[in-house]
Amino acid sequence: MAFLHCKFKSAALGAQTTVRLYLPCDQPGWAGREVRAVFTLLHGYTNDGDDWVHSSSALRMAADNGLALIIPDASNSFYCDMAAGPAWNTWLTQELPGQLDQIFKLPRQREKNFLCGLSMGGYGALYIGMNHPERYAGIASFSGCLDLALMLQNREDPAVRRAFEPILGRELELSADRNLFRLAERVSRLPQEEQPKILCTAGRQDHEPYYIIEQNRRFHSHAKNLPLADYTYLEWDGTHQWEFWDRSLSLAIDRFVNPGYGQACRQAWSCKTSEEEDK
Repeated sequence: MAFLHCKFKSAALGAQTTVRLYLPCDQPGWAGREVRAVFTLLHGYTNDGDDWVHSSSALRMAADNGLALIIPDASNSFYCDMAAGPAWNTWLTQELPGQLDQIFKLPRQREKNFLCGLSMGGYGALYIGMNHPERYAGIASFSGCLDLALMLQNREDPAVRRAFEPILGRELELSADRNLFRLAERVSRLPQEEQPKILCTAGRQDHEPYYIIEQNRRFHSHAKNLPLADYTYLEWDGTHQWEFWDRSLSLAIDRFVNPGYGQACRQAWSCKTSEEEDK
């Protein structure tokens, strides 16, 4: 394999930042082959992209399927341009794609690009993907913070203000282009062929402190009634941990590029829990 730990200088951030890339170039028969697809993986709050490298099975899954991985850092930004902090969204959506294209020539076709994230990164995947449906054929949230309005309900909680004031400002106003409920409505009005596939997963025991299962069920109650071309919500027994996110990634690869892969992983892991698809 080729695993690259890159430093890029960003005008939007006013600083250097780290992006990790995986290329499956040592796989049998690789010579002359193209990357099957590109998966961008987004990390969670208080963490960075190293989690995907060191804590998950993402690299092995990428090797199994001939995938390239892009794993950027985004601090605690919720993948937004922050009110009191760096412009992470501008970096990720405007600067980084051009820099990667100049250096690595990864496939840029929409049908070969997918965006997945966990927790805060689950919000980021849907936030970026639904604001740029022309770029991604599929987007996936694993245990995602999908209902920021719910998280902002107790605005005087010091923890809420500490997390969201740098992003949203002192008024903690959630604009329509950052509200996933409104973005899903907007995407649902696009022609079906222009809508990305959407996958959301959540663990039934993923409650406090962020009430992830409640957030996901609220989003699902809204999204299932929209004319979304390909939307799937899955929940099964699980909490906010890597075992759950590994399984979620295998299901995203299954749904987006390699049907049957999720079941093959489940059999290999001797997984005894069962997913539930609530249509």
